[in-house]
Amino acid sequence: MNKADKLKALELSQKYGIDVSDIADIVKEPYEFIREKTKELVFEDDLSKEEFAKLKTNFNLPSIGKLYASHYLYNKIQKNKNKKDLDKN
Repeated sequence: MNKADKLKALELSQKYGIDVSDIADIVKEPYEFIREKTKELVFEDDLSKEEFAKLKTNFNLPSIGKLYASHYLYNKIQKNKNKKDLDKN
């Protein structure tokens, strides 16, 4: 946490009687959940739009908005991956 976050955490800690470390855990939890869920996803090569739609997961964070992966981005990553594979050979 940066200095402003630490000051806000201290303020909330005093206001609600919660440890600062617990506040930090509360703030980090959504991001850790997203990291875990996205690591569980396995994207095979050359998925169709329909197959991709079945696999993808969206996350809504009130302060940030909707986090998602698009089929367009998936295709760009696949092209880059294929290009790197060709460059190795």
